[in-house]
Amino acid sequence: MEQRIFDLKLSVEGTSLYLLMVGLSDSGASLNRDTVLKVWNAPLAQLDQAFTELVARRVAGSDAGGAWFLRPASDWR
Repeated sequence: MEQRIFDLKLSVEGTSLYLLMVGLSDSGASLNRDTVLKVWNAPLAQLDQAFTELVARRVAGSDAGGAWFLRPASDWR
């Protein structure tokens, strides 16, 4: 986990999604909406908002196949 995530002053949901994605990735799980939904405990709309926030700040992204990924901290805005 990159500690710099806390310097971005993301929403609680955005920070939570980042931490969740790091944990899933570290455990070898593939990152995608379905995988995250299995452990996300807030309303679905908040997941979508959090992911949109991470994408906008270049913390995360997705490919054409729907796979999610985390970007290196050097890409973050």
